Amino acid sequence: MSEYGRLVTLDTMEFRRIFPAPPEKVWEFWVDPEKRKLWFCGGSTDGREGGELVFAFDHTRLSESPPPQKYACEEVAEHNARILAWDPPHRLAFTWFESQGDMSSEVDVRFTATEDGQTELHLVHTGLVGRDMLIGVFAGWHGHFDLLAEVLVGDRTTDFWIRDQELEAIYAERVPEG
Repeated sequence: MSEYGRLVTLDTMEFRRIFPAPPEKVWEFWVDPEKRKLWFCGGSTDGREGGELVFAFDHTRLSESPPPQKYACEEVAEHNARILAWDPPHRLAFTWFESQGDMSSEVDVRFTATEDGQTELHLVHTGLVGRDMLIGVFAGWHGHFDLLAEVLVGDRTTDFWIRDQELEAIYAERVPEG
């Protein structure tokens, strides 16, 4: 199984990743804001379908390097999302509000136990517009998943912004023009 995400359609990407923990633990790192901020962002979780997810990003917690110029205004930012599906510890789906106007996309995450007690995470992100957005979102999810894998087994050592920029270069080669 490749760790890299793949383009499903021109506006949809997916990731399949194996994480070294059972689904219940991986789920907690998605929905508990104190655990989520260790690899992604803090905020709050109204744990029910129709509830609100607040994603309070503070990348200064995840990186000692400064953000690239294009993300400087997003280093500390807050986004609100609506929970579309809540089925602990199997499925979480939510809207994802992009910083470019009122446009929103949707994220659907499924957590499946593997035979050896790990978790296969399957994420599908739809409604992404444009190659630049796809590259950035691919790199963002991938980089945050790398941090989650580290946090699940111990301490995070990866500098998010350094990893993000490495991944943006890789995904720029993987995402076709136009």
